[in-house]
Amino acid sequence: MRRSQLIAVFSAILLFGCGVALGIVGQRYYDQTEVSAKTSDDWRVQYMAEMRTRAHLSDRQLQKLNVILDQTKQEYRDMRERHKPEVLEIKVNQIARVKSILTAEQIPLYDQLIAEREQRQKEQDDRDRADEMKRAAQAAAAAKD
Repeated sequence: MRRSQLIAVFSAILLFGCGVALGIVGQRYYDQTEVSAKTSDDWRVQYMAEMRTRAHLSDRQLQKLNVILDQTKQEYRDMRERHKPEVLEIKVNQIARVKSILTAEQIPLYDQLIAEREQRQKEQDDRDRADEMKRAAQAAAAAKD
């Protein structure tokens, strides 16, 4: 009986140890695969901090870098606006092609899905625009100082 109790305790400890090991491995996997939802402002703050510390930029250089980043962002925005009609045509074409393979019952569901996606995109665009206005106001306030 003593031997069977020893085996039971050893088995319980082994089972507990396996659970701990599996938990640690699972947590590490989760930490490595976690999606980061950083905004462009988060990226910008990190980039500016790296340029300050690693490239040893002065405050004047950081101000100029901010202007460069603003100009580059505007150039990308302008390019997207110029190509917007082409992109819209591709999108409309895709929607029509997808609808051609759907049944009559599926089409309203697909239309709802499209409307929800467009709404999320509009909300994201609004947030980006608000962030841009906030940053411009901060830059104007900093320029006055």
